[in-house]
Amino acid sequence: MNLVSYRLLEHWARELDGVFTLADLRVVIGDRSEAALYKRVASLVRDGILVKVKSGLYAMPDADLRVISCRIEPDAYLSTGTVLAQASIIGSIPAKRVQAVKIGRPRIYQCALGTIEHLSISAHLYFGFDVINGMRCATPEKAFLDVCYYAYRGRRFSFDPATDVNVADLDRQRIDHYLSFYDRRFVSDFMRIWGARW
Repeated sequence: MNLVSYRLLEHWARELDGVFTLADLRVVIGDRSEAALYKRVASLVRDGILVKVKSGLYAMPDADLRVISCRIEPDAYLSTGTVLAQASIIGSIPAKRVQAVKIGRPRIYQCALGTIEHLSISAHLYFGFDVINGMRCATPEKAFLDVCYYAYRGRRFSFDPATDVNVADLDRQRIDHYLSFYDRRFVSDFMRIWGARW
């Protein structure tokens, strides 16, 4: 392992939250040729200094999966159990799994750090998030509705949306507002399950 490369990575990891594109690594490491860069990066991965997330994207072993998700797809917003657990609306979820929502094709990325899943949503339902520390993050109400919507469409989660969600901590007015963007069949199903629980 090249100690100079390691120290440079450690320094820049603070600036880049531990996540590097190949272009970032070219600047940090300073190799001029493609072959030399790929060889150096492969050596850093082999030595456990970097983890390959996907083609062209690498992370330090202590990088946050949420940050990695944002670097993969900046327009994806963190949602579902990732947000509900962070807001203490549900208990814990698998620690090495992050779910985010985006417009476009769904994708799953698996690496040594865990699994990042990008769920697909229609453009008219792409709302209900804030930007926090540079990451798009659903409000707890939108994260809950995303869970209900995906469950309605047949997706299973590591928790039961019908019994494991503390709805008392959610803003009912915000949920009612958000529901106005959904189709009537989903809203009817949602109200059948949740209407009496508020």
